[in-house]
Amino acid sequence: MKSSINKKLDKFIEKEIINELLREFKNINSIDSLNKFFDKFLTDYEKCIIFRRIATMKLLNQNKKYCDIKKILNVSANTISKTKDILEGRRYSKNPNRKRKYSTLTKHKKIRVYQRKYKGAENILNIL
Repeated sequence: MKSSINKKLDKFIEKEIINELLREFKNINSIDSLNKFFDKFLTDYEKCIIFRRIATMKLLNQNKKYCDIKKILNVSANTISKTKDILEGRRYSKNPNRKRKYSTLTKHKKIRVYQRKYKGAENILNIL
């Protein structure tokens, strides 16, 4: 079953929605009205995602390291990387200069078998 999110909206409906959103933006003039806007259009989870993304952008602009941002905001390195892509104007596309780390394949990997004795093995065999 395909998700309905992938379906395009009718151009007329899309234009009406954008106009409605712009009217809502114009009404935002205080923290209280901003909170009302968020409550009207977003779930708590979506608000959390947006706030973390904005905080990540702020910390990236302060030249904080990825590991520091991860600790402060409890976000993944991938989230930080995607946010950095947005800041650098690539939206969500991949950074062409990003170094990729690939694991090397080994031809013959030795499998070691561990033969540990089960402490209760004697008792189990005696029961059977």
